[in-house]
Amino acid sequence: MDDKTLINFQSRQIKILQEEKAAAMDALDLARELGSITGLTQEQPSLEKLLQEICIRANRMIPFKSCAIYLVDNETQDFVPARSYPDLASTVLDKEVNSLIRDQSFAYALQSDGPVFFLDSTGEKHILLHSLSTPFRMRGMFVGLMLQSKHDILDTTLKLFSVFMLSAVNALENCENHQFMRNHNLELERKVQQRTLELADAYDRLDVTLNGMQAGVMVVEANTYKIVEANPKALEMLGLSWEELIGQECFKVIRDSLRGNCPIMHQGKHEHTGEFSIKRKDGSEIQIQKTVSRVMINGKLHMVENFIDITEQKKLAALKEDVDRIMRHDLKGPLNGIIGLPEVLLMDDDAPLNESQREILEYIQTSGYKLLNMINLSLDLYKMESGTYEYRPAVADIYAIARSVLKDLFDLVNYKKLVIREQFEGKDVGGSYSFNVRCDEFLTYSLLSNLLKNAVEASPVNEAIIFEVRRKGSNVLLHIHNIGEIPDEIRETFFDKYVTANKSGGTGLGTYSARLITETMGGHIYFETSREKGTSMFIEFPGIEE
Repeated sequence: MDDKTLINFQSRQIKILQEEKAAAMDALDLARELGSITGLTQEQPSLEKLLQEICIRANRMIPFKSCAIYLVDNETQDFVPARSYPDLASTVLDKEVNSLIRDQSFAYALQSDGPVFFLDSTGEKHILLHSLSTPFRMRGMFVGLMLQSKHDILDTTLKLFSVFMLSAVNALENCENHQFMRNHNLELERKVQQRTLELADAYDRLDVTLNGMQAGVMVVEANTYKIVEANPKALEMLGLSWEELIGQECFKVIRDSLRGNCPIMHQGKHEHTGEFSIKRKDGSEIQIQKTVSRVMINGKLHMVENFIDITEQKKLAALKEDVDRIMRHDLKGPLNGIIGLPEVLLMDDDAPLNESQREILEYIQTSGYKLLNMINLSLDLYKMESGTYEYRPAVADIYAIARSVLKDLFDLVNYKKLVIREQFEGKDVGGSYSFNVRCDEFLTYSLLSNLLKNAVEASPVNEAIIFEVRRKGSNVLLHIHNIGEIPDEIRETFFDKYVTANKSGGTGLGTYSARLITETMGGHIYFETSREKGTSMFIEFPGIEE
């Protein structure tokens, strides 16, 4: 293999790894939010909006000319079109689906765990079918008319598409369960608020509602916190008989740590939703999603607690995190091999390499190291989130780190004709100025990379970006300023996960990781922004060298 062929091979390998990593990260981000358990604590979208979101996100993973979701009618058990994307695509897809049903292809796809491909009626385009099912129930079918051949799609993408479809089914189940619980809760509130002299009749009607619910329900007397009623589903989930449960304090059954800090009685909330752990009579534990609301029964304040078992959904969320970490970890092996080959060639004094070839090999090696560092950072961020990251600061030149970041941003800075001003204690300093701080150099590089990139992208052309270092007692304060304003709608959640606005291709993870890194380094991050003064980002952490 000659030098040129080897270099081309190395470049192709890096490009393939980058494409697979990008596809994996995009797919996991698409699946994570759609199937998130925490979505239950927020206002739930309608079924129509959820189906539309599934189609849009599926189209982001695999480009489709058109796609649709067919759901099973609970009464007839027929597949009926529920949503198409774009909206006018349903007529064309209905024709193709009817053809697949006639030749039994549709039935074959229902029995498959992953995506299945068939040719359309013209014999030129592929149609992707993926069942939407749980181990106990068939929900529907995803159908997509593809823009490309099935042979052009990576196996990794297809496997991740199945993970996304599993999240879509989970989201549909959550939507249905939430609506079911909400409807029953509204019905329950309506009934218990109907004061009547016929107390026995009122309790009879209440029993009918409670017994028919597929969620656990307990009625608690507000003043004493004693459980006065429970439906069969609650008894089943707790593993207790009616006699064993009635009369107990609710704190002894669910979340004893809330004793003295009840959201309804002590915090004055009218409704509270959260995730808790229940210890059953046999010693086993289950995870539940619980909603508590105020009701008046016979003139006395009560609390109605309804809850569903989310243990399996929690396992699915954990599985997603495991897949995320495994994918990132497994990318490191082949990447190390790619990084090592250019180094072997560069160290071989007998290799007939000219200066241009050496520059290309060094570029391949540098790009590989950057990609490896990105993967390592993503694994480190998980450790930071879980509180297991070990922070080991060392001495580093903060200006040298910033210049290294800006070197990677040179093309964008040059294109926008921006001026980079380095300052210390409010005064401009030269391009060779240095100031040592105690920090983790790699984490600090990642921190500045996110913030300086945001500043450069947000700045208008022909303006200045200021990077300033100040002493603040035993701490160091970094100040990054650009002429640009943070949109009003994201200011309160600017450092939260997946928050972004007016940024094509933005993931909303840059500022979140910046906050996580700063807190890991024992500091805090904040900003000031306005149309007149622009945006100033401040990062303070214990970094002054002793």
